[in-house]
Amino acid sequence: MTTQGDSFPAGSRDPQLLLAAMQRISQEQLGLALERILRRADDYLFDSSQTGAGTELTSLRDLRRARAQISQRFDQAIAGAFRRLGEAPMATRAVDASALTLVSDDALEEQLATEQVIDGLSRYHAPALELLDKRLAALTERPVLAARDNPVGPKYLAEGLGAALTALDVTTGVRIVLYKFFERELSSALAPLYDRLNSGLVSAGILPHIKPTKRAEPLPQPTQQAGEAAAGDAATVAVANAVATQFGMTGPGDQMMFSSLLGLLQSWRQAMNPGRTAETGPSMSTSDVMTVLSKLQHEPAKPYENVATDSRVPLAEQLRRDLLTGARRLGMGGDNLTLSNMDEDAVDLVGMLFDVLLDERHFEADVRTKINRLLVPYIKVAVKDRRLFLYKAHPARRLLNVVAEASEGNRGESPQERELMARVDGTIDRLVAEFNEDVAIFETLEQELRSFMEQHRKRIEVTERRAAEAQRGKERLEQAREGVAGDLAVSRDTRELPPALDAFINGYTAHHLTQLVLREGKDAPRYAEAINAVTSLLVSFDHAELGVPFEKLPELPRTVMASILESSGVHGHAADEVLATLQRTLQRVSAGESAAAVAEQLPMSQVPAPETAAPDPSELQLVGGKDNLEFDPDMAERMRALEVGTWVQLTSESGRVEPAKVSWISPISSRLLFVNRRGIRVLVASAEELAAMARIGRLQLREAGTAFEDAMHQVMGKLKVSTTPAPADSVAEGSPPGIATA
Repeated sequence: MTTQGDSFPAGSRDPQLLLAAMQRISQEQLGLALERILRRADDYLFDSSQTGAGTELTSLRDLRRARAQISQRFDQAIAGAFRRLGEAPMATRAVDASALTLVSDDALEEQLATEQVIDGLSRYHAPALELLDKRLAALTERPVLAARDNPVGPKYLAEGLGAALTALDVTTGVRIVLYKFFERELSSALAPLYDRLNSGLVSAGILPHIKPTKRAEPLPQPTQQAGEAAAGDAATVAVANAVATQFGMTGPGDQMMFSSLLGLLQSWRQAMNPGRTAETGPSMSTSDVMTVLSKLQHEPAKPYENVATDSRVPLAEQLRRDLLTGARRLGMGGDNLTLSNMDEDAVDLVGMLFDVLLDERHFEADVRTKINRLLVPYIKVAVKDRRLFLYKAHPARRLLNVVAEASEGNRGESPQERELMARVDGTIDRLVAEFNEDVAIFETLEQELRSFMEQHRKRIEVTERRAAEAQRGKERLEQAREGVAGDLAVSRDTRELPPALDAFINGYTAHHLTQLVLREGKDAPRYAEAINAVTSLLVSFDHAELGVPFEKLPELPRTVMASILESSGVHGHAADEVLATLQRTLQRVSAGESAAAVAEQLPMSQVPAPETAAPDPSELQLVGGKDNLEFDPDMAERMRALEVGTWVQLTSESGRVEPAKVSWISPISSRLLFVNRRGIRVLVASAEELAAMARIGRLQLREAGTAFEDAMHQVMGKLKVSTTPAPADSVAEGSPPGIATA
């Protein structure tokens, strides 16, 4: 086996060989990167120890002692990940809900640092990482590759570093410094590694034509003080500054989005109530707001239950009124009491977010009421901690995402779904009863619910894999039949054959060749033998038509023809009858009868008829035929760029709305398989068909991957629409849902 310059096996698509080459390249490149990280950390600790700090000197000694062990553990982690990738999907570690405890401040700080590294690197390398994930999934025949299943993905590498650092006995601050160096080093080291791995897989023919759908986002660049910048290495100072900043902030893109969102919110308030600048009432303090919210939290959520009606008052407005009313009851102010700008921002944003979430996501009526009980706790979080809107790994944000994931499309149609909704009920009950401004409870509840969902998801994944395998088998069969039909058509050319010869070639032989393609491939010697047998039969027919005496016709390959019949279960006496019928047909043609006049038929065929499955009534169907589809080419390109795991909204002919996930993309036809929350197939369609569905409102794309992000994007879109001057004749049409006039 020859190899290319990049260590990939030339001309091979063997998964084990390709994974082995990727492992060698990854261990080499990442090993060098880790060496640079440890060397930079060594320099940083040495410089810090010169100031007389004994802690840094101790950490420096321990780092040098454990350096080789850290490198070895990290290298072994990468090797183990590639080995597991080649064997089977990595098992998701289940969380024992009964054993969950609150983590220490140091552990939480290190966890946040790890998640920030993962988030930053995933965004920065998003296009190349997306392509690599898809190709690895295709190479290992998985519907989708989980973030922790990619041995060179930011999530696995960051967790691998954390595991390797257990050999190091240093303070949390030093560990965070190492994570920052890790992020900075991999921001440059991963780019050539991903390019090299992607190029090798493309040269092996693994999804060579896919395009990225994600854009790279820059890593946050911490500011530097002039004095610090002059004091030493710029990279070291940058890391030190980054460690000193408050954790939980995401990249500049998220911060800019939040700033834009606040600006739009203020413009919207001014447009809705031009006289608000004249209000001179006192503002409630944040502590008073939290006191009133705590009282509202434990009251029945009756004012917020009827959120699905068209005439409702927006949630933010309802809660603002109740806040001020509750404050007055407690004697906190008069009739002109107001909220401060920051607290009003929190109330409005959370209210709008829940309005959009409940409007746009497909929740059952009782589920909407349950989720709405989260409104007051989430406003308390937003008032206390604005990182809720900035930090994707915020515990409250993660909990809302997992609650939405468990609830959306859940109609309680199976015992498992009903049990899952019972868990959601319990989670919401505990949050409402126990939340006392400590966000740690969000993390505990999120881990408990997600742990239960992992067990639920494993059952779904089995159903999902079966749907993908069934579709894969169906398409392979279709492809094999089309290829065989083409080969037989070339052999037959324009001949008009007697019924017996036609049935043998297009029935028995076509079935035999199809089975050979599926089992052995088109290059199998037996495939060529069968084609040659057909050619021999046709040559005999040509000679017979020319009047050559029967006894002088070319001899038929009876052994090969018998094996063709055996594929359809015809053997022994039955096979002899078929071959005898073919001989008699040729004899009659040789005697001067025309092919059309020889009406002799083969014995009753036992060839399995091609399957023509009736459409599943539960599956969404396209409107109209495929030949006259009307669609936007740009939308078709967007559909073609959808990746496995993407959720969309589908609407059936009856008007039923259902979330659906891209579960599998056919490497044969490029059609996309969609499944519902239970893993059951709901649609298989091409990009053009999906674009046609989008054109008539039967399919909607979602802005982001999680419920919280998607709702944030939609809130921003609605605010932009509501703050854009509209023609006079369109003002009466109303405000966007959830953003009505105050």
